[in-house]
Amino acid sequence: MPSRRFRRAAGLACLCALLAGPGSRAFGRAASELPADRGAAGTWTKLLKLRTTASAMHTIAHPDDEHGGLLAWLSRGQGARLALLTLNRGESGDNAIGPELFDGLGLIRTEELLLADRYYGVDDQYFTRVVDYGFSKRLDEALEKWGKEDLLREVVRVVRIDRPLVLIALFQGNSRDGHGNHMAAGLVTQEAFRAAGDPAMFPEHAAEGLRPWPPLKLYMGGVRENEDWTIRTDAGEYSPWLGDSYSNFARIGLSFQRSQNGGQLNLTPGSSFGYYRRLASTVSAPEKETSFFDGIDTRTSGLFAMLKRPAPAGAAEALRAIEREVDTALSAFTVADPSASVPSLARGLEATRAALGLVAAEPDAAFLLRIKERQFMDAINVALGLELTAVAQPSNTAGPTGPFAAVAPPPTFAAPVPGQSFEVVTRLANRGGLESTWPASPWKRVKPCVGARPSSPTGMRCARSGSSRPWP
Repeated sequence: MPSRRFRRAAGLACLCALLAGPGSRAFGRAASELPADRGAAGTWTKLLKLRTTASAMHTIAHPDDEHGGLLAWLSRGQGARLALLTLNRGESGDNAIGPELFDGLGLIRTEELLLADRYYGVDDQYFTRVVDYGFSKRLDEALEKWGKEDLLREVVRVVRIDRPLVLIALFQGNSRDGHGNHMAAGLVTQEAFRAAGDPAMFPEHAAEGLRPWPPLKLYMGGVRENEDWTIRTDAGEYSPWLGDSYSNFARIGLSFQRSQNGGQLNLTPGSSFGYYRRLASTVSAPEKETSFFDGIDTRTSGLFAMLKRPAPAGAAEALRAIEREVDTALSAFTVADPSASVPSLARGLEATRAALGLVAAEPDAAFLLRIKERQFMDAINVALGLELTAVAQPSNTAGPTGPFAAVAPPPTFAAPVPGQSFEVVTRLANRGGLESTWPASPWKRVKPCVGARPSSPTGMRCARSGSSRPWP
């Protein structure tokens, strides 16, 4: 089909979204993208997230505790922004695939969970500093080893960073959880729900730029069908975009946690029910719910109603403009040409940035609109089929030539040292139906900063003090 020229000042910013994101997210196509997150299916998932401001945080104790089917249903089916808080890295578990134990196993299980998160649709993965010290049936032992106040401080910190509307604890905080770490996760989640919005709790967080944030609803899992439950979820619901149920797609992710399950994969068609009880809510909601967000206005135009704040002058219309462009993008989307939605998405991005200028004095609204800005950029990148790679190589490296250039080995490059110059070569592929622009030079010479510390993709530092680690 003939290409349509697409120019906009935000083009470079959208491409840069491929290289930037929250600190605990894995980067790059090999690290973070699945086929289901590209093309038409990926574009549709991004559009679902643009349609809502819904957000949830699921809390667990160890990697592989998570209810993956619930997570996939929330993120991939409902479009909710999704965070997973895992208290520790499972250092004291068994290892079915090798000899690594303790800190070595913690590194393996961290990477396995990040891989599984891709299938769950987790937007942000968080850990605390506490260490898995081994199996325990006692809640008091976990709180003694970890320090209840320290653990609560860290969980509240994560809630204030992510600012979810809903907290969903897998565990209940009692003996039914079957493990001291599980009980601690359930109990501290309930206390964090009350503490995160209280400015008198952990005021030292203000030094990090964190403000109090009161989640609107709190749920716990582990509830049985014949008990008092508020919401019944069905992760066995079939998704035509995934070609399977949310539960089965999540099980594929779980199977990559091979150190714990040896890579077993058991797919089961049909319903997969889960039962959750609402423990607290600051909004009115029915006794039996169909969504974790019942009673919460999750429309973009309902942002200030949800925050219970008066909208600044012009903000209401600016938010409606964003909503209109999202609706137009959804209408324009086709499986054969996902990029047909890009003009509307570009206008929506511009409208979001205009709205940000109007709500500068409202930090909670600005926080949510910055997320919406990032979601627009993500949607544009996926709809256009953009792929941007950046590869470091020695300075003045000549490209391969001759008849075998296509199969020439890549340049070798050792770790750079402070003060050393090297090149970063970028390559951009645009596989959508719209043209985009990119700087003419494919490379840039850079130097590593003096005193820069190597990054850790897992965010894990092996030095520990007792049953916790320093912040990375």
